[in-house]
Amino acid sequence: MPASSREEPAGSHASPQGGPPGPPAGPGEGPPGGTEILVAAAASLQEVMEEAAAAFGRVRPGIRVRFHFGSSGALAAQVEAGAPVDLLVAAGRPPVDRLIRAGLAAPGDVRVLAGNRLVLVAPAGPGPAGPGTRVRSWADLAGDQVRRVALGDPAHVPAGQYGRQVLEHLGLWPAVASRLVLDQDVRQVLHHVAAGAADAGIVYATDAATAPGVRVVAEAPPGSHDPIVYPLVIPRSAPQPQAARVFADFLLGPEVWAILDEHGFAPPP
Repeated sequence: MPASSREEPAGSHASPQGGPPGPPAGPGEGPPGGTEILVAAAASLQEVMEEAAAAFGRVRPGIRVRFHFGSSGALAAQVEAGAPVDLLVAAGRPPVDRLIRAGLAAPGDVRVLAGNRLVLVAPAGPGPAGPGTRVRSWADLAGDQVRRVALGDPAHVPAGQYGRQVLEHLGLWPAVASRLVLDQDVRQVLHHVAAGAADAGIVYATDAATAPGVRVVAEAPPGSHDPIVYPLVIPRSAPQPQAARVFADFLLGPEVWAILDEHGFAPPP
C-alpha cells in the first residue's frame, strides 16, 4: 500500500497507520540531491517525531524523513516481512528484541530515546449510562458499573502489555479480562474512551495529556509494570542505514530531548 501523500512539517511526511509502509526512495531519489529515509515509529510518538523531523530538516535538508506510525508490534512484524524500514522507534523492548532474535537487528545498535508513565483514563463527562458509570480508581474496573475497558491488544501493543501487567499486579485481571475492548494502538483506546464507547482505558500519560474528552483517573502504582522505554534501532535490512544513523543521533540529542520534555516524556529509566 503506498504511503499517504499528506505533507507533514518540512523535512518529513507520514504514511497512514495500519497498512504496511510503501517503498522508500531509491538512491538519488527523495529531495533533490539528497536521501529519503523511512522511520517506523510508535503511534504515541507521532507529534514528537513530526516536530523532531521539522527541526532535523532545518539542519540536514539533504535527508528527508518519511514516517509510518502504528503499534510497535505491528511495525516490527512489517520489518520481519521485509518492509524497507530504515529506523524503528518502538514503545517497548519486546518488538526490538523480536528483531534481534530473528537476526534482523544487532543488540549493540539499540539505544533508548525516552521513558513514559502509564495512566488510567475515563470519559471527561458522565458515561453513557449516567454518572454512576464514572470510574474513580483502578479498583472500580472490577465493579458492576464498568462494562467496557479499552486496552491496546497485548499481543502487539506495548501499552497493552504494560496495562495487563498492572491489572495482574492489582489482582484485577480475572474480573476485567471479559470486559476488554482490544485496540490496535493507544490512539484508538483514547478515541473509544472519549466517545463513551468504553468506560475506561489504559494509555500513556503523554497521550492522555493532549487528548480531548478524557480525564486521568490514576497513575499505575510504582512497580506494577516493566519500565516503559522507547528504544530505537536501525534494522540490518535498512536501505539507507547511514542517513538513518544521522537522524537517530539527532533524535538522541538535546534539541529533541527538549521536544520530548515539552510533551511530558520522561528521561530513559
